[in-house]
Amino acid sequence: MRGDLLEGAPPRPERWRSWIKSPKVLGFASSALFLVLVNYLHFGVILKTWSPQKPPVDRDSCTCSCWDTIFKGTYQMGVSGYKHMYFNITPQSLKMWILTVFTILMVHECICYIIRIVLTSRLRLSMLLLLFAVIHSHYYSWWVLWGYYNDDFYEQWPHQMFFTLTELVSTVLVVWQLDEATPLSRRMTLVIADIALLHILAGGIDQFVLNVIFQRGERHQVLRDLAFMSSDIIYLIVACAELARLSCGNGMTLSLLWESLKRDLLYSALLISALLVFLSFL
Repeated sequence: MRGDLLEGAPPRPERWRSWIKSPKVLGFASSALFLVLVNYLHFGVILKTWSPQKPPVDRDSCTCSCWDTIFKGTYQMGVSGYKHMYFNITPQSLKMWILTVFTILMVHECICYIIRIVLTSRLRLSMLLLLFAVIHSHYYSWWVLWGYYNDDFYEQWPHQMFFTLTELVSTVLVVWQLDEATPLSRRMTLVIADIALLHILAGGIDQFVLNVIFQRGERHQVLRDLAFMSSDIIYLIVACAELARLSCGNGMTLSLLWESLKRDLLYSALLISALLVFLSFL
């Protein structure tokens, strides 16, 4: 009896391999790796390389009187010396934490969903390309909103939320159509193209022309606007290509395609125009 128990105690190698290859484990590992690499690329490479030269911090003599030291409890009172990270116990700190938690959870769920599709079905590569193209935009949204809370700077908040929310809508539609088992929706794809065109027009009116075309922006502003515009152009091209492929696959001529999309395109033009006017007031 004792021998049987000992023999059955350790898990078989097959069970370990199947557990390691399970969507949950692969999703967790991939999400952690992605989040660490993106953060390291931002802080450890980009900011270290392209930020202006700043004097080194004197860790032995620097002080911080702006830190309330509440989270240190009885271990720290009053003015503090050097710490790698300071944060105060304020409503803004809670909002920054909530924003970060929701962002991490959404990234994790998205990566887990991609892995489940890879293991059980087949990825639609065009939608996967769009998902990769928008990584910078979503990371920028998290970081700039985090910064607004941290600085108590809310002048640009409505403007940024407009782009963030429309980008999220577009990304949700992309993720919805990642699985090739899900039929590609013509209207969803048209909405993706509409949002991309909206961002291209709004970005051109807003900062792209001034910063990039007229070269009045600083280097980080030029690179930021080029990244935004590039992802939106990719979205527009891929969405239009998928619409054309859907029409050709169904044996539709250009005239039939126009007739089938005429009302949707009209609504799209009106909606984009209305949103551009709305954005001008933000």
